[in-house]
Amino acid sequence: MNFVVVEDSRSQAEVLKALLKSEGHQVDVFADGASCLEAIKSRSFDFFIIDWNLPDMGGDEVLKRVREQCGWDVPVVFCTGRTDEEAAADILRLGADDYIPKPIRYMEFMARIHALLRRRKPRVSTLNFGGIEIDLDGRRIRLSGAEVELTQREFELAVILLQNIGRVLSRDELLTSVWARDAGVDTRTVDTHASRLRKKLGLSGESGLMLSSVYGQGYRLDTVQGS
Repeated sequence: MNFVVVEDSRSQAEVLKALLKSEGHQVDVFADGASCLEAIKSRSFDFFIIDWNLPDMGGDEVLKRVREQCGWDVPVVFCTGRTDEEAAADILRLGADDYIPKPIRYMEFMARIHALLRRRKPRVSTLNFGGIEIDLDGRRIRLSGAEVELTQREFELAVILLQNIGRVLSRDELLTSVWARDAGVDTRTVDTHASRLRKKLGLSGESGLMLSSVYGQGYRLDTVQGS
């Protein structure tokens, strides 16, 4: 990810830069707010770490401009010597995602950065398994590039099986996950739908995946060796 560190203390900025680069991130350091705001006019950044007290402007002004230019999905963390409750509330109310008190404790600093990165991890909407591609948003499945027509329950069963490759799923577990709201449905329904999916999605090995019935337990989807 591309990080911005806005910090007028060169030694402090270099330490933060080294920590972030050790995690594989790209880091640009700016000594004042104006140079940072000039850079975001023509460049794209993924994460901002800003000193609240800058030599040329307040952190609130930098934050306002960053939000206008980069949107609200980009994390912004402030480093500040003010640790009183009112200051913390002001920083968060203005639109920051977090703040880190100075002097910075570096293990805590990296833990907070990691926490924000986890929260903003892009949601996966497309999954690929062997020759099968699942479009979770569009609720479509393709086999070798061709769309396969599935019922709603077949689609839901396919997603659960594909997200648990190598794991035995009991019939009761599948029944509860897919047909929880359907009264009068028993485990034979699972068997029927599993049989249909095996044919429609090539789960006898043609797709690179094999759906097996595990006696007395349920179903397990495995990758086929050599595919």
